[in-house]
Amino acid sequence: MLLFLAGALNASAQIRYQLGFTAGLNYASLRSDLFTTASGRPAPAVGCAVAIGLGDYLEFNQEIVYTLKGARARAVYFLPEQKPEEHTYAYYYHSFETGLYAGFRPGRRLPFFLQAGGFLGANFHTLDRSQRELMVDDYNTINNAMRAVDLNDAFAGLDFGPAAGLAAGEGRVRANLRYYLGVRNLYNYLDWVAAGPGIRTSSVRLSLTWFLY
Repeated sequence: MLLFLAGALNASAQIRYQLGFTAGLNYASLRSDLFTTASGRPAPAVGCAVAIGLGDYLEFNQEIVYTLKGARARAVYFLPEQKPEEHTYAYYYHSFETGLYAGFRPGRRLPFFLQAGGFLGANFHTLDRSQRELMVDDYNTINNAMRAVDLNDAFAGLDFGPAAGLAAGEGRVRANLRYYLGVRNLYNYLDWVAAGPGIRTSSVRLSLTWFLY
């Protein structure tokens, strides 16, 4: 994709190609109408990266990474004639993700690029259904609550959205800080429910990229 884009630009521009590996820390969270997020999920992110520089001020980056995402949701266990017990349920899943970013250097001698672009992720989970007594949605009455495990399959499918951040460094080492905002409603991957509630993702990623040349 990036090679095609570079070839379509002015042949007189100074073009720089770099290929390398990237690794870092991803902190993910979930936004939902059905549960309150108790905590996000920190996890490693590893993959590869391509950078194409066009002159001194413009650069395009593409990354392919594997990371772990999700969050712990607040859940309750209803007891007869007692106050519900507080628990958490881990909606943890795996994601293979690719991102494409355009970077702009504000000044010729400044060693960083402002980046904006988007990402596409393919998610899958290994969640089990053993904790069927934990409930979400309504934390006060079991009549309107739903089992936390019934949302497991929402975390198997595609996710996508915008991303923005900063890439600092020159030469063969680059530090990256980006924010990813998922706009896909993962709740729609549940084939037994009507449209309405939402489950969406967000994450912050800090990583280092080592270019081979």
